[in-house]
Amino acid sequence: MTRALVKNALWFVAGIVLALAASFLIEMQPESARSVSKDMDLEQGLDALADAIRDAGSFVRGHAWYGSEQEQAEAHRHVVRVLIGALEGKAMMDPDFPYFREINTRTKAGMDNPDQRYLIAMLRGEGSYRVWGTRGSSRRLDFTLYGEDDLAPSIATLETDDLQVDTQGSFEVTIGGPEKATNWLPSRPGPVRLLVRQIHSDWEHEEPGQLHIDRVDSGRPAYPTLSREEMARRLRVATDQFALSVRRWPEMSRTRIEALLPANQLMAPRDTGSEGGLSGRLMVVGHYQLADDEALIVSTWPSPAAYQGIQLGHHWWESMDYANRQSSLTTDQARLSDDGAYHFVISSRDPGFHNWLDTEGFERGVIMLRYDGMPVPELPEAEHPVARLVRFDEIGKKLPAGEPRIGRSEREAAVARRRRHVQRRFGF
Repeated sequence: MTRALVKNALWFVAGIVLALAASFLIEMQPESARSVSKDMDLEQGLDALADAIRDAGSFVRGHAWYGSEQEQAEAHRHVVRVLIGALEGKAMMDPDFPYFREINTRTKAGMDNPDQRYLIAMLRGEGSYRVWGTRGSSRRLDFTLYGEDDLAPSIATLETDDLQVDTQGSFEVTIGGPEKATNWLPSRPGPVRLLVRQIHSDWEHEEPGQLHIDRVDSGRPAYPTLSREEMARRLRVATDQFALSVRRWPEMSRTRIEALLPANQLMAPRDTGSEGGLSGRLMVVGHYQLADDEALIVSTWPSPAAYQGIQLGHHWWESMDYANRQSSLTTDQARLSDDGAYHFVISSRDPGFHNWLDTEGFERGVIMLRYDGMPVPELPEAEHPVARLVRFDEIGKKLPAGEPRIGRSEREAAVARRRRHVQRRFGF
């Protein structure tokens, strides 16, 4: 073959590779949502929200995750949950007179952590705010300031170990304004988002604290007011947020998990702090696809993390029912086997072992592990979580010898304890 023919052949192969890469990238792009015009008046803003809800229904019904009857039901609940979050966070939130909104069992989104109580407030970055309350006894209480978007990098973080609490268990944290020696987060001009994470590892004994927020600088108006123009603006940003989020989360599962990793495998631990997320956190993500006669055993090892947990979620990127089912476990809740590892069994049926993770009958779903409060955000390669696909009737043979079994009454008692904790955590 002449040099010219070789060169042409190489260019031909390169062209095919680039074309395939381009088509893959196009496939990876989430379906875009129509933004609401800034010129819409109040009445048009409400009509636009109704249109966005109809568009969201069409989107989920045409999505890859709209498969089983269960997934179809969750698709519509996903739309409702995202709508509630957008209305609470954008249409009803006043950054001059803020209240915390909560992500709980009714408002799940963004693969929420079953072990966390999330409190969120939208703030004016040029203002100054006072967060006050009681510490409680949760494993961690972290404050992080982000840009406005849900995926924006962090601006500043006040971690549990740096939070100053008085002898009565009370504290005050200042956001923005002049620098303070302790309990202070710097801000920046423009819209910012405060996210407070209360992390519970020992559900039976850890209690949430109570937190509140006020704007305290002289730029705050004397009273809240609501004009036609302001309500139209709120409806517009709430509609845009809703339309974005209803697409973003299932697309994240499709393009960043399912498209990049074979089923029943886990990605390597990822340092989220280096990407603008919570510092000192490692995350491991994977996804499963199991027949009724199959199970997935995920093995992990104790780590220096202050909190370590595993959870299941469905592909609409929300946690599974963690109050009425055992779909998550922390190292405080899990059993450490005699071989020094935690072995979690993911299956649709109860295998009779302590560390069962209930799929709720979802044949496919997401696996997520979190390590928070790591002194150094890395794990030795020998301690990276691993997953093994096994037959359901061979689970006992794949676990360490002598692994104890539990009965139905023990499982029911464990689930009842979970529900009681969730009721206490969220005040239900």
